[in-house]
Amino acid sequence: MSSTQVTFIDTHAHLGMLEHAPTQEILARAKDQGISKMITVSTHEESWAINEKFAANSSDIYFTIGLHPHDAEKVPNCETKLRAFYQASKNKSKCVAIGETGLDFYYNFAGKEAQIDQFETQVKLAEEWNLPLVIHCREAFPDLFNSLRKVGVPKRAGVMHCFTGTTEEALESIKMGFSISFSGIVTFKNAEALRATVKEIPEDRLLIETDCPFLAPVPHRGKKNEPSFLPHTAAVLAAARGVSVETIAQITSANAQRLFQI
Repeated sequence: MSSTQVTFIDTHAHLGMLEHAPTQEILARAKDQGISKMITVSTHEESWAINEKFAANSSDIYFTIGLHPHDAEKVPNCETKLRAFYQASKNKSKCVAIGETGLDFYYNFAGKEAQIDQFETQVKLAEEWNLPLVIHCREAFPDLFNSLRKVGVPKRAGVMHCFTGTTEEALESIKMGFSISFSGIVTFKNAEALRATVKEIPEDRLLIETDCPFLAPVPHRGKKNEPSFLPHTAAVLAAARGVSVETIAQITSANAQRLFQI
């Protein structure tokens, strides 16, 4: 499908993981499909410098730094490492969020206590540096909400990325100040409940993402995902909300610009 008449912002890509084609080809395809800006999101220590370089090389790419819950036990001195990298960064103005951080009790690749500790550490840094959070949460919303109440939601809150929770969890997140971002999962045949949740999200809290190279939307399911596939997800959001794709593009782009100050 072609969406060159409208523009989108991919709020969550992992550009350093895209190995199925040369980076410039992937970025060119994204531009052809109207992807005007993108945020390349970090998950582990080695990805911080990789993503910073992507942002330094393009005026339309921004980056985050953070530690994914899967890696919570791999960097015990997470705060020290994050502080050192952020303070030394020569491209600090393009670091637009802390994350991907959060809790994942589905895979449990790291212990619960370690995940909670690392998450709360990054919440505090987001507050200190006046940055929003990019949160990954899977089967862990009660504990996630408890940590946010305990530590305090940062001034700029953030986004529940690749949201797959319940409508109630989405609305509670919104009540705490967060935006909700939908990925290609919303296009999957078995995602009726998630599409129902889409209808309940206030217009000013709706975001869109690829989470590439993961979760390619229908009709590309099973392939390596990339930013150029974002319009397919936008079309499903538009259908679920009974609006045009152009409206989804305008709403989500404005929300992304406001949240991430890009």
